[in-house]
Amino acid sequence: MGDYRGIPTCACPSCGSHLLEITASFSPDTYEIEMYLLDNARCAMCQAHLTAPTPTDLPAA
Repeated sequence: MGDYRGIPTCACPSCGSHLLEITASFSPDTYEIEMYLLDNARCAMCQAHLTAPTPTDLPAA
């Protein structure tokens, strides 16, 4: 298990998995994700600590 926090990513740098565990809150009105914690993400496969991405972190094409 590694600690890769600080660099937003949608894939685990250790194992390449795109399945992340995050802490999130949901709107009771719409059931959509309202907020999530960025520095509390983990890879669901290898449990490495990650920083979850936001749309503004997407590299320019």
